[in-house]
Amino acid sequence: MLTLIPKKGVALAVAISIGSILMLLAVAMFSFINNQHLGINAIVNGEIAHFLAEAGINRCIPEIRNSISSALSTNPNNKKLREILLTPGKVKDTDITKLLGGSWNKELEKFAKETDETAAIEVKIWLRELENSETDKKVWADPIARRGFVVIESEGRYKTGKRKIAIKRLINVTNILPGFMSKFTMFLTEAGNNGTKKYNIIKNDYKGMVTDGPKPLILYNHLTPETPSANSDNWNFDEALKSEQNEDIWKNRGWIWIGGDKIRLNLCSGAGDLGEIFHFYDVSKVNDFSPIRFSTPENLLPSSFKNINKIPWDKTASIIRTVSYKFGHSFVLDSFHDRSNRKSSDAMYEGGILSTEELHEHGSKSSVLHLYGDARKGFQSRTKVFGNVYSAFIRFSNLEIEPKEPDVSNIFKSVFPPPLYLLRSIIEKDYSNSIDIKEINQRICGGPMLKTGMLFNNYSEYSSFMSKIIEQPYVYSYNNMQEIYTNKPNRHFPPSKTILSLDTDSNISLRRDNHTFFEGKPSASTALQTIESRVHLEVGNIKEFWDKFLNEDQELDLNAVVRIKNSENLDFAVPPSNLPQPLKVRGGGAILLDQGSIDLRGVLCNSANEALTIASTYGTNIYFSSNLPNHVNIIAPNAELSYSSKFILFGSLCAKNIYVDNRFQGGKIYFRPETAPDSSFSDSFYKVYVSTKDSYWNE
Repeated sequence: MLTLIPKKGVALAVAISIGSILMLLAVAMFSFINNQHLGINAIVNGEIAHFLAEAGINRCIPEIRNSISSALSTNPNNKKLREILLTPGKVKDTDITKLLGGSWNKELEKFAKETDETAAIEVKIWLRELENSETDKKVWADPIARRGFVVIESEGRYKTGKRKIAIKRLINVTNILPGFMSKFTMFLTEAGNNGTKKYNIIKNDYKGMVTDGPKPLILYNHLTPETPSANSDNWNFDEALKSEQNEDIWKNRGWIWIGGDKIRLNLCSGAGDLGEIFHFYDVSKVNDFSPIRFSTPENLLPSSFKNINKIPWDKTASIIRTVSYKFGHSFVLDSFHDRSNRKSSDAMYEGGILSTEELHEHGSKSSVLHLYGDARKGFQSRTKVFGNVYSAFIRFSNLEIEPKEPDVSNIFKSVFPPPLYLLRSIIEKDYSNSIDIKEINQRICGGPMLKTGMLFNNYSEYSSFMSKIIEQPYVYSYNNMQEIYTNKPNRHFPPSKTILSLDTDSNISLRRDNHTFFEGKPSASTALQTIESRVHLEVGNIKEFWDKFLNEDQELDLNAVVRIKNSENLDFAVPPSNLPQPLKVRGGGAILLDQGSIDLRGVLCNSANEALTIASTYGTNIYFSSNLPNHVNIIAPNAELSYSSKFILFGSLCAKNIYVDNRFQGGKIYFRPETAPDSSFSDSFYKVYVSTKDSYWNE
């Protein structure tokens, strides 16, 4: 039987169903809106946290870059960071936040709290992925030079939001000195080309004073009182002289490389500021020296010198007599001079002791290159010389005559000045056994009436002992000076011990402690390669360089290795004409000039801990337009050192050649011992460069 539901019940059921649905819908809508609101809050909080983290990055970057760059100063607060950056070997990833000593986290915390009590910013700085960048010993192996990243991690927090941003910036630790080239006072790649005698153009007198015309270029290969150095104030004259007794002193000095064909440097006469006679004699005072006599040992003389010889004496015109004589041989050494009180040119050939053939071959002018300093005590600067370099000087040979009969001996000894029997220079075609050997001033003094054949069997024997111009490797003077400084009795020439000898094509090895920096044959192109590999940033032209790196005080504040493209091929004047001279260097560095010559007008480093290296890849000239000092290392293997003003350079010079003519004003180059790679002080010349570009961004 069908039962009917009342109409009122149906309506109630429908109403309840609809109400339930609406209730569920309302709950769902409320839940959705609430979740959406929470999501929006989370997004907003996250964005604010992101902005806070970004603010931390932007706030810290300049200070962090400056802090890291200054870490290589002598500031004791940076001692730990300095140790991390300058310790040879691999560097593990390191948190350096506390080492930088910055106040940015406190400032950032204060800034965040001003935004909201829940807001916070924290920045951490890391050194990551630091790896050695110079490892090839045939180029340059620096155990400290490295590349990696400084990573700045900034975390921002705001309520429930948290964001971390990390950026990487490239960091370079590089030395601003020119690799192995900083061991050389001068490195000339083609100095020996275009003529053996081309450097012999100075017209000087016997005292070594230049009267007119070109002037010498003098190299000082060791520390002097003038040299910019942390130790120059402690320079001690007595200690400097004492150190000269060390036969290996060359190892601690700047070396000299002269490439190309053979060159011959005529040593300058005298003991003045420009004289080079100190190569052979002890010069106690400038302009005051006495040539010493070198005696030839009897066992090296012809057999006739070992016997008593009976020879008619020179008074035969009044009394015919044969006298017994004993002969010996001695000589003195002298150098080149062109002028005297009696002759305005070729004065050293006066008297005919030297031959006209030698005049034609050697001339009488001396060299513009003085490689071993000057005659002053403490400024004589012997060192290692590489290359086919010879020195030329004079040997005046004398017969030592001893009459064996007392009355003749008394007559002979009473003559003043003492009789002098010089063995004249004779060329082979003019030689005979009947040439007279007479007292040089034609005096009758009881000496022998002597012919060449009485003592010498032939020309070969005579030429071994006659007066003449001698050539020897320039570096042999190092050995001569060793005997002077050790006060060796009975000195010999050549010296009895050969410490350094001719070295025309040598490999070198530069070491400090147990590390080898370089091993192989040095070349200017290799030095350029080292500098090129260190470039931190580039600028397009010279104007852009000065605009970027001059500070408000018009000082060069570089602290980097910078390449100047200079496609205009303009000369790089340092300083430019619109700046005062000398240019002051606040922060040193290295400059690589792609094109253009170098024009130096005076450069002064404010500290002995700073250096400036200027390299030119294709520049053709090096000019000095001022006589002001220049604290610069120059690497320009395709350039000639050209005449302009007399100059002073403190540093190392690498060039192709020196252009010399009668206008050459010369100058002085002072080696800086503390910049040599085998000096521990060279560690003072590292620079840390942090790039201005973000190489990696992570959120």
